[in-house]
Amino acid sequence: MKTGSAPRGRGRPRSEEAHRAILAAVVELLPEHGLHGITIEAVAARAGVGKTTIYRRWDTKNDLIVEALQQLRPAAAPPDTGSLAGDLEAVVTLQRDRLEASALPRMMPRVLADASEDPELLAEIVRTAVMPIRAILEEFVERAVTRGELREDVDRESVVDVLHSVPVYHLLMNGGDIGALVGVPTRIVAMLTEGVSSSSAGPKSARPRS
Repeated sequence: MKTGSAPRGRGRPRSEEAHRAILAAVVELLPEHGLHGITIEAVAARAGVGKTTIYRRWDTKNDLIVEALQQLRPAAAPPDTGSLAGDLEAVVTLQRDRLEASALPRMMPRVLADASEDPELLAEIVRTAVMPIRAILEEFVERAVTRGELREDVDRESVVDVLHSVPVYHLLMNGGDIGALVGVPTRIVAMLTEGVSSSSAGPKSARPRS
């Protein structure tokens, strides 16, 4: 299901529809105003609800923003495809289908930069919107170790760091376009499994003196 603007009808929306409309309004307004510029008044106006409707659901603006950002995380890890690259491509496809029409991916760099001034908010965004994705990558790495694709003694944390950070870099360099991630996981896994050193690389032994 793609994340986007809830349809605007005539009159005030009902409860469930109002909830979706409010979250969609946050997603629309964050790229325009950032964390600091967004207001409850603006969200209410965009969603077509009263401010009291928002305050009945969320105690603070930060609580509302955090819930809106939770839409970034997949509901669950995709089924086991039989390979690490396949698992990664599956989650890219899942996220692309869900978020291709959403502003969420392209607004995250600004949101994280703005949140750096509020450590408590940043920690909550990381916990609810970032770490669930990382947990899926950790599951993928464990699957790969179990299959024998990766060594049992591999530094799992470092592998997850690479699998997480390289796609984020591609998103940053492509304006949040999730479509730019297609094929990236396969290239990352090939590099990890094949290594980056040449066959002749390594510590050079001291040459015997003549």
